[in-house]
Amino acid sequence: MKIPKAKKLPSGRWNIQVMVDGKRASITAETEKECIAQAAAYKAGMIEKERAHREKTLTLNDALTKYIEDRSAVLSPSTIRSYKETQKNRIQNLLAKRVKDIQESDLQIQINEEAQAGRSAKTIKNDISLAISVLQQYKPINAKWLKYPQRVKREHAYLDADQCIALITACEGDVAEVPILLGLWLGLRRSEILGLCWDCIDLEGHKLHIHRTLVRDENSNFVLKPYTKTESSRRTLSLPGYIEEKICQLKPEDQRQGQLFETMNSSFIYDRLRLICKKNNIPFPGVHGLRHTNASVMLSLGIVDKVAMARGGWSTEYTLKSVYQHLFQADKRTADELIDDFFTSKLQTNLQTK
Repeated sequence: MKIPKAKKLPSGRWNIQVMVDGKRASITAETEKECIAQAAAYKAGMIEKERAHREKTLTLNDALTKYIEDRSAVLSPSTIRSYKETQKNRIQNLLAKRVKDIQESDLQIQINEEAQAGRSAKTIKNDISLAISVLQQYKPINAKWLKYPQRVKREHAYLDADQCIALITACEGDVAEVPILLGLWLGLRRSEILGLCWDCIDLEGHKLHIHRTLVRDENSNFVLKPYTKTESSRRTLSLPGYIEEKICQLKPEDQRQGQLFETMNSSFIYDRLRLICKKNNIPFPGVHGLRHTNASVMLSLGIVDKVAMARGGWSTEYTLKSVYQHLFQADKRTADELIDDFFTSKLQTNLQTK
């Protein structure tokens, strides 16, 4: 805490002019040391008093704004965008309350209101978790007893083995062919595909390095960030010869710099994929469905979880298994046949021994 220099008055006493929050106070004492000590004590007391006053009147909305500002250097642009979307469009009743007045019961009321408004369980959990994180900067919050709506598991669209081959064939020569292949064959996220630069491509080692992403910021502008969604997402994959050849055809060697797909965005890839699927009578999985398909292919091939997680950049087995991996119908039929054969064989053996 900085204290102005003390000045000696004609009377022999010492004086310091202290400024706190735009207000000036005059501190006078018999000695310079006493004057400095009193000025420091006064300033500390006024600062604490002002802080207490601010906290007393602070709303959750103001606290959330400060929370975002304090972390703006370390939060990703997409995370900031998500937080501000919550602040602008959701949990409005909660945001209007003073932090000091908010109790756990207010959080439950907000959960109930959001559920009645038709918000998804995931959205509600994310919004309330953000509110709790902000509140805990000022007061303890016991959120263990909060009751959230039950999540309804939705089966994400994905392609089976035959449909994968049909899509690879159908997209050949299309402007979005390489992005589609990267999602389907290698399981890249949209942000990872769009964040690829030419220095990510190791043609000599036949490797693909994933360490950047392209995401939207709070103003919906696309921003290239020098890191991935999680630490586990930063990875290196073997680059199949089929895809490597397609990548080399994107630009002449002397022009290979910057982003691979600098003229594309996620909507463009989505629209091209939808058009290709419609023209070729292939179920439309969405761009993210390509990643789901890749995870399901690994499951069908019996690739162990640890390897699958490393390839796809997942940090937990739970996410891989419960969200991304789906059983192909052909695998289900194979399982049915194996089980039927087992019991039929046992029954026949039993009958023959009687």
